[in-house]
Amino acid sequence: MSAIKQNSALAFSILFYLVVNSIRSAHGLALGPVTSIPIISPSVAKADFLKLGFDLRGAVDGGAKWLHFSVQDGNMVPKISFGPPIIAACREEFPETIFDVKLGIVEPEKHIANFAKAGANIISVHPESTLQLGAVIHMIEKHGCAPGVVLNPATPVSAVEHVLGSCRVAVVMLVNPGYGGPKYISVALKKIAELRALCPDLHISVDGGVNGENAAEFVDAGANVLVAGGSVFQAEDKSEVIRQLQGQAAFVRDSAVNNVMNKAVKTPP
Repeated sequence: MSAIKQNSALAFSILFYLVVNSIRSAHGLALGPVTSIPIISPSVAKADFLKLGFDLRGAVDGGAKWLHFSVQDGNMVPKISFGPPIIAACREEFPETIFDVKLGIVEPEKHIANFAKAGANIISVHPESTLQLGAVIHMIEKHGCAPGVVLNPATPVSAVEHVLGSCRVAVVMLVNPGYGGPKYISVALKKIAELRALCPDLHISVDGGVNGENAAEFVDAGANVLVAGGSVFQAEDKSEVIRQLQGQAAFVRDSAVNNVMNKAVKTPP
C-alpha cells in the first residue's frame, strides 16, 4: 500500500511540474492565459534611446505587461537594431515585465542562448530564417523561454502549422519588417482568425502599425497581444493610450458578444 502511495505522490509531483512549467517562461514569469482584455506590448525600437529607461518606465507604470524587442540584423531585415546587451540592461530595471523578443535574424539558432541569458521570456523566429524551424523551437524551449513564430504578410499559416503545438506565441506582421510600406490588414485578419481556430490557447500578437483606429479589428478577429510602438511612446500620457487601446478593443469584443446573444434570444415573428 505504501508503494502505491509513493508512486501516486511521484506521479502527482511530475504532473504538477509539467503543468507549472508549461505556463511559465524564463526568469520565473508566467505568460498567463489568453483573456478578452488585450495585452499591450510597446515596441522598444520606437522609444527614445537617449532616455530609454524613462520611456520604458512610463510604459510599464502605465499598464504595459509586456515589452516587445524587435531584433534586426541588417540581413534578414534591412535595418540593424540592438542585441542582448540592451535586453540585459532592461532586464535589470524591469524584473517583473515579460520581455517579448522577436528575432529578425538569419540562423537564429546561433543566438538563442545569448538572448535567453540576457533576459528574454519569449523568443519568436521567422520560419524563413532557418532550415530547421522545429529544432529552433525546441532549442528556445530548452533554454527556458516560450517559443514563438513570426508570420510576415506573405507567410501562410501552413508554413508554421507543424510547430504551433510547441509554440506559446504567434506574431502576425502587418508590414514587411524593416521596409514599412502598405499595411496588409485584411491578410492579417484572416491569419489571426485561422490561428485562433487552430490554437485557442495561443497568444496571438499583431505588429506593424497598431493604433486606436484599428486595434479593435484585430482583437475581434482573435488577437490578444497588441504591439504598439509610436502610439505609446510618442504620447505624453502613455497610460491613457494603453487604457484606450485596451478599452476600445474590449468594448468592441463585448459588443460583438452581446449582439450574438441578442440574436440568439429573439423569437421569430
